[in-house]
Amino acid sequence: MIYAVKHNKVDRNQFKLNEDSLTSSVFERLRYLPKEMFHHILEKALYDTIPGLDLTSMESVEYWPNWSAEETSNSNHVQPDVFIRTRKSDIIIETKRYDIKQQDPFQWKNQVIAYHTEYGEEKELIYIALGGLNSNKTEPVLHDYYTTKIYKCKWRRILHVVKEVLYRLESSYDLTYNHTAIHNILSDIVLSFGMYGFFTGEWLERFIKPESISISNLNRMQDINNISEWKN
Repeated sequence: MIYAVKHNKVDRNQFKLNEDSLTSSVFERLRYLPKEMFHHILEKALYDTIPGLDLTSMESVEYWPNWSAEETSNSNHVQPDVFIRTRKSDIIIETKRYDIKQQDPFQWKNQVIAYHTEYGEEKELIYIALGGLNSNKTEPVLHDYYTTKIYKCKWRRILHVVKEVLYRLESSYDLTYNHTAIHNILSDIVLSFGMYGFFTGEWLERFIKPESISISNLNRMQDINNISEWKN
């Protein structure tokens, strides 16, 4: 789809306003990266560290699951944007199209309640609000029986980390075999952001570096013997 937009086969203005297609364009491609690299990108993009976050043990990713609205203020169903199950925790990611003032604490609470209705106390719940932030600070959602911390992230922070990983990959390796595949996925993520109007040029980013990913970490992130394992 992103190449159809790039070559004007799809209305770019309609495409760039769609929250759900931004979510799928970015997260479906992140999902194809080695799990260690997916983890690194999300972890570094978050404003605060999440204890116990471990995407390297990711078991499944579901987009827009339908959960029961029982005990929530919704009338039909509750539908978070991204739901990730790992070995020890479950992760809800609620996305908004733009980076300011679209997130709704009542929606967070409904999703937390619906999650516990669906899954009980089976695993620890991690909740990430991505985009549309009123504040960058972690804040609690209170319920009679539990408290869930809402961690914050912005789309442009994910883009920034993706570009940093891509730049270091380009600077450090011959782009052959598996490295080329990872390079192509990262490049598609950057292209996806560009389709939605995010600035993707170099500007000052090449001169003012965020916390960097080391070459040894990149080595650990990749199984250079079998690319099929990166997609499991």
